Amino acid sequence: MEELPIFFMNYDSQREIITVLTERGLRPTKKFGQNFMISRAAREKVLSFINIKEGDSVWEIGGGLGAMTSMALEKVGQSGHLTVFEIDRGYIDFLSEQFGSHPGFKIVAGDMVKTWKAVAEQSGKPDAIFGNLPYNSASAMITQLIEGDCLADRMVFTVQKEMGQRITAKPGSADYSSFSVFCQLACDVSYQGDLKSGSFYPVPDVVSGIVTFTPKPGFKEYATSQVLRAIRDMFGSRRKTLLNNLRPYGIEKVQSACQSLGIDVSTRAETLSPQQIVELAKAITA
Repeated sequence: MEELPIFFMNYDSQREIITVLTERGLRPTKKFGQNFMISRAAREKVLSFINIKEGDSVWEIGGGLGAMTSMALEKVGQSGHLTVFEIDRGYIDFLSEQFGSHPGFKIVAGDMVKTWKAVAEQSGKPDAIFGNLPYNSASAMITQLIEGDCLADRMVFTVQKEMGQRITAKPGSADYSSFSVFCQLACDVSYQGDLKSGSFYPVPDVVSGIVTFTPKPGFKEYATSQVLRAIRDMFGSRRKTLLNNLRPYGIEKVQSACQSLGIDVSTRAETLSPQQIVELAKAITA
């Protein structure tokens, strides 16, 4: 049996990472959220939640220099596949040189938000998705996967701590939003703890954390575009009541739906559970 390629870069060495970046004229940018995970313990912790098995089909969002890529490729083995989404041309070239000889490696150039659909149509949903997500586009990436019905059985993301708090927020909290509702309707979500700033190079200005997603069955049966739009509208203005935010759907219709569900029309959306919110959204869009 043909042996898998061996990768020689020491991803635990900040000095080596800086040397590679310098030699190739690359620099981490805030725009793309490029903070490389230089702690092996942190990388192993992230991967432990994904539980990649030999033969799995896996997506990685944002390969960077390949610290997580190399570990994931070892786990999928010769019979598995790892598709890496990377937007930066300099890192695309580096990843292709490092891992292009692996039989299961594929890189997709460009913005993941714009490219994932074509990959899913060609290869189907992956078994697992993971990534160290850019702070400024994490919510857009997660929303795309949820609304596009491309939820893998195992999903683990490193995000800004504030984003993790939004994803897992409970009703009544300041972080609770339509994004919280989307995530919690589609998946069982859990914040798995912070990652030390020293786990990254460059050291980020914010605290990062790990969030896990496990899809719930039946989400797409009711998650139509009309229902999802109504959920967003409920949170249109946090200071307004449900009746005021949903006025365009018809006052009588909103009042009737709230009455049948036992919801006070003068309350605000952030006080309701995800299930109450989706039931109301279904009622007013029926």
